[in-house]
Amino acid sequence: DKDVAADSVAKNAIKALAETEKARRALSNQEKSEKCEGDCAVQTHFNDEAVILGVDPLSLITVTPGGPPVRIPIAVPDSIALGADTSREVAQTLISVIRNDLAMSGLFEIMPPETYALIPTAKEGIAPSTIQFDGWYNVGASVLVKTHYSQENGGDTFGFSVFNVDAASALPFKFESRKLSANNVRSVAHEFANKLIGFYTGTDGVFGTRILFAAQGRSNYRKIQSFDTDGFGLHTYALPEAINVMPEWGPRSTVLFTQLSSKSDNIYVYDSSADPALKQLTDFEGWASGADYCAKNGKIAFTGARDQNGNIYVMNADGSDLTQITDMPDSIQTSPTWSPDCSQIAFVSSYSGKPQIYVIQADGTGMRRLTWVGNYNTTPDWSPKGDLIAFTARDERNVFDIFT
Repeated sequence: DKDVAADSVAKNAIKALAETEKARRALSNQEKSEKCEGDCAVQTHFNDEAVILGVDPLSLITVTPGGPPVRIPIAVPDSIALGADTSREVAQTLISVIRNDLAMSGLFEIMPPETYALIPTAKEGIAPSTIQFDGWYNVGASVLVKTHYSQENGGDTFGFSVFNVDAASALPFKFESRKLSANNVRSVAHEFANKLIGFYTGTDGVFGTRILFAAQGRSNYRKIQSFDTDGFGLHTYALPEAINVMPEWGPRSTVLFTQLSSKSDNIYVYDSSADPALKQLTDFEGWASGADYCAKNGKIAFTGARDQNGNIYVMNADGSDLTQITDMPDSIQTSPTWSPDCSQIAFVSSYSGKPQIYVIQADGTGMRRLTWVGNYNTTPDWSPKGDLIAFTARDERNVFDIFT
């Protein structure tokens, strides 16, 4: 009886402390709100559960509402032929891809050619001394990209220059001249756009890489396809007709995916250079899904379930050395994703009653809960630098959005 009474007193004390803390913060937030009326861009939300439990991760989340994007006005006029116009189609493809990449990056505002129709882009040449910077400034351009081509040694060589219109001078941006043809023009255009993005941001763009996805196949089947980041070059992988979903890149550009069936769901790898090309990596009586490969340690993380509870497993790229790294009862752990250095795995767990983001070391130690705000947080993914984790969450409006 004394133990029951003591436990009741302790619970009441914790409840009272929580209510006191909520009241104090409500008053504090009201005072902050009164001070921040009008142009207050940052709202602060506290999590009382984290405070009462004495935990630190993400007990404080700062939400900065997004404003309209600020893009750099950039003009990318048609290439200039210095001599015989022998590569017009290649030149047009080059400019089209560069414009599209820079627009997709979200960093630049591509100026429509009609806005500078009165500027003699071909006659003004490519030298800073001959470019009509006043004209480009008047039409609203801040950056000017100039490309030109001429015949050299039996092929057409393209040169690239970038100018700061506001300063009426060339930018210290270097991109070597290239011989272009229909076979390599798209890859060089992607490379140029990536380097220009890197010049302004410190991180090169990702154009020229490929995106894997599952698409509707015949009947209820799903097929695995990929294309370039700009939607070009659609490729369908030669897989047997089945419900093939959740594709991820594996080692050496192989494809990992989950195949759903009435018996069990398992993980496969497709390697066009192997014989046979298709190999089953898991053999769970329950189910296995959601593979994520990390090149630095050659390991695959995935969700596996031998009963009703899904847990996180790790195995070698060939399916060997299977290791279970989570063991959380009466819950499902899913959506594992490796950190860039392969030292940690972020995943989703329903252990707290609602889907939340957790992180665990690759050897199964040091598990900690990351998200304490929101009651439905899923699909984590690490940033390339490993300093952020992006995830999908349902907000207070019952709307799904992306958070970090």
